[in-house]
Amino acid sequence: MLQHVVALTWNDDVPPNHHETVTKVLYEMVTHIPSVRDYKCGPDLGVSAPTNADYLIVATFDDVEGWRAYDENALHNEVRAKFFKPYIATRAAIQIEI
Repeated sequence: MLQHVVALTWNDDVPPNHHETVTKVLYEMVTHIPSVRDYKCGPDLGVSAPTNADYLIVATFDDVEGWRAYDENALHNEVRAKFFKPYIATRAAIQIEI
């Protein structure tokens, strides 16, 4: 199994309550990508350091091929371009074996 983790920090252009919009969009998106085995996403709760990322995505796949199918999916790329690219200050991602 492979787990893909993405931590995002929003820039100053992010609309108010953008995390609510992207959470809905992401959960709808993954229903159309069969290689996704599990998917969690959401905003930081703000209970720790103020230097935390603003938003986290954790996706699980059977293997690297499943992750690649997700990463290269046209709908996924459309969501990234529309809902994330204009608003990201920093992005960190990692894929680990679980």
